[in-house]
Amino acid sequence: MGLVSVLAFVWLAARRRAGREHRAQAAATTALVVDDERVERHLADGRVEAVAWRDIVEVEVITTDVGVHRDDGALIVLAVDERRGCLVPSGLAAHHGVVERLTRLPGFDTRRLAEALDARPPSRTTCWTRPGAPP
Repeated sequence: MGLVSVLAFVWLAARRRAGREHRAQAAATTALVVDDERVERHLADGRVEAVAWRDIVEVEVITTDVGVHRDDGALIVLAVDERRGCLVPSGLAAHHGVVERLTRLPGFDTRRLAEALDARPPSRTTCWTRPGAPP
């Protein structure tokens, strides 16, 4: 009976790890397109997250040291509403010009963004809300 329990535990642990690895691979960013009109993130599993700059109502930073984005450490969330948005890993955001483009949003504070990106994980910080946007 003890051997069966040990084998079951090992099998469950291996299965759980495989699930985490699959989610990490599926969530990997394969392309990030940034221009004056939009941000478009392509994921390894074929999904595409895209938002137009004019539609963004909130910019949020999530820091993490667990899960599929732990290696990057932070995500910038470009939110259109509660269901639509684009998650941009912070390293890609700097490299592809997202951070520079954020500075063009009315009233955007780069110091607040920098502080949010440096926050100890786990954290969630709203860095900007579009003036006049409904709560």
